[in-house]
Amino acid sequence: MRYVNPKSQSGLTLVELLTSVTIIIIMGGATYAVFNTAMSAYNRTQAKLIQGQRCRVALDHFVTDVSQIQTDTSDELLTIFSQDVPTPSGNRDIVSFVTLVKTDPDVFAVQIEGPRPVPMPPLSDVRRVVYYIGPKIPYAEIASGSVPPPINESQVSNSSNVQQQEERLTLYRIVSTALNPEFVIATIMDAGVKPTVDENGMPIEFAVEGLIDGIINFDLNYVDAESGTLFESWEQTDVIPVGVQVLVSVINENNQNRATVQSAAQNPGVIGQGALTQSTMVYIPAGASGTTQ
Repeated sequence: MRYVNPKSQSGLTLVELLTSVTIIIIMGGATYAVFNTAMSAYNRTQAKLIQGQRCRVALDHFVTDVSQIQTDTSDELLTIFSQDVPTPSGNRDIVSFVTLVKTDPDVFAVQIEGPRPVPMPPLSDVRRVVYYIGPKIPYAEIASGSVPPPINESQVSNSSNVQQQEERLTLYRIVSTALNPEFVIATIMDAGVKPTVDENGMPIEFAVEGLIDGIINFDLNYVDAESGTLFESWEQTDVIPVGVQVLVSVINENNQNRATVQSAAQNPGVIGQGALTQSTMVYIPAGASGTTQ
């Protein structure tokens, strides 16, 4: 009779089984860690790209408008309005000036094509624009005629709600056929409703456009022609600046943390961590004003 060793018929021992399970767990954990790290890096990269796109949208609009600016120190309607609005978490500057914008219908196309079947008087391409930071409101409210007011220093003086304020801020661009700076600024400061007529009772267009969300800093500095000094606001009425330096900072709205609040509370005026900042200098064309600088 043949003798069979019982050990030769046994399977994995408990120690071998535990060792195999441990190895599988370690390999699975390592694989997940690598995948999670890769996804985190991808999400951070995408967030930075989105932040960069927001900055470029704001800068492109501003640069285009400034490059077409129309100023005249002898005409009150063509003056530059500016206001420096510092806050604990960044600047909320306001600027308004007259520029040339694309119209619909195009003024020159109407002249070339001749009369249209439906009478539509060509609109002037000379408009007053306003850039400012205001609270984010639904598009439906803007379409119904609401005009968001600018954010002022008192609204963000409480550091406990800095983060909530940052999450709801939008850079707005107002485009109006009304050229009077006092009328246009008073509309966004006080009225809160799109006007249909100007101060003289003439029909006007008043468009409100939200350019980018998640903006925490819109800082403007104006370059003096003679000294080259940078001014936080432009109060001179007898001369225009030779250029405007614009700085824009946006946050990642999908990854908020308390660091921004703590930074704003401990270091007023310092942009919080995680914000992306881009800046450029726009020089005002020499032919923008009829006066000699």
